[in-house]
Amino acid sequence: MIKQILKQLTRKKYIYIVERGNAAIDIISKRYNTILIPEEGGWIHYKKISKETVKCNEAVIDLEDLKTKQVDAFLYHQPGGYFAEQPTFEIHKICKEKNIVVIQDIAGSIGTDLVGNADIIIGSFGKWKLVDAGKGGFIATDEELDVKEFTDEETLKIIEKKLLELPGRIKYLNEIKTKVIKDLKDYGIVKSHDQGIVIIIKYKDEQEKSDIETYCQKNDLEWTECPRY
Repeated sequence: MIKQILKQLTRKKYIYIVERGNAAIDIISKRYNTILIPEEGGWIHYKKISKETVKCNEAVIDLEDLKTKQVDAFLYHQPGGYFAEQPTFEIHKICKEKNIVVIQDIAGSIGTDLVGNADIIIGSFGKWKLVDAGKGGFIATDEELDVKEFTDEETLKIIEKKLLELPGRIKYLNEIKTKVIKDLKDYGIVKSHDQGIVIIIKYKDEQEKSDIETYCQKNDLEWTECPRY
């Protein structure tokens, strides 16, 4: 059932379940000598596999800078930083012209129409992800790979349950996001109209920062100060 659902969500022929999202990144990265990653809005583990970066503007890939790169593969997250929609069609077109394999991380967009225009799709089922099973990840491709798969039955049952609940979770998170954006409309919300499960706010001074933190505490919302990546 898990693989059937993921085939529908990724539109890929082969699905491989692995222990963690980081494991998916490591398995795929070993296939390529040079890998490009975004300078902003990626997952922390990206920096462990590559130092080669492409410029970004508020976590959105700079297409002109991408055109100057010559690498084997490009790994990026859709949406950037879990908040900024990426121009996936344009990214894929540029990379195809340069014979660069496109690897798209969809931990923050699985189950949405943001997914696609990639040669390989990966994702995590870890804590705070859209499919928050606490463990596990996946690789989706159109070619067969030699991958040692994750077989813990208890965790796989949780992943399956979370995948079936995904539409409801996305709806729930979007309702919360809409309310937060409305409540904090007078603050510097970045890309408020983009799909994503994270809200980024630029504060002007320490008072604004304190106001936002107080709002989060009162509404039981988790927050962190950026940049983390």
